[in-house]
Amino acid sequence: MIISNKQKKALNAIHRILVIARLMAYQNEPTVKIAKVLDYAEILPLLVLADEDRTEEFCTHLQGFASEFPQGLGILQEFNQ
Repeated sequence: MIISNKQKKALNAIHRILVIARLMAYQNEPTVKIAKVLDYAEILPLLVLADEDRTEEFCTHLQGFASEFPQGLGILQEFNQ
């Protein structure tokens, strides 16, 4: 689970990552790059649904995403506000 005051931010982060992947597809980015974005997005819903608190792990995945994809920095910052 994600702590209650970050749940909406977590869902928004997932949404924004998926939008980035779609935009990359429309811009004909290499499929391997799009797949990497989706690799980050894939685990996030499971962290939201977990029985135990996985907020820190969620944030760690966003940090990894932001380190590889500059567009992710805003997502990370918004989640941490």
